[in-house]
Amino acid sequence: MATEIKIIRKEGWILNPDDSKVNGIFNTIGHNGGHCPTRIKTRIGHDQCPCADYLERDICHCGLYLKEPKINKDEGKENNSKDI
Repeated sequence: MATEIKIIRKEGWILNPDDSKVNGIFNTIGHNGGHCPTRIKTRIGHDQCPCADYLERDICHCGLYLKEPKINKDEGKENNSKDI
């Protein structure tokens, strides 16, 4: 029986764009019965993927989710100031 892994998107986070890394994490989660690959050893709290650290504390230990890069609002904007 296959393990269902739910992708839960949160503001400020993205799914890792590295498909090989994501597939490896999914494979490990599947072998662990749906448990987070980095939390399986401790069994502390909720360790089903996505684990409590990601859901409640904004921490992803395995790298499935990454903090969204911050974009500088001034970056790419044309400077409209004029020299006098």
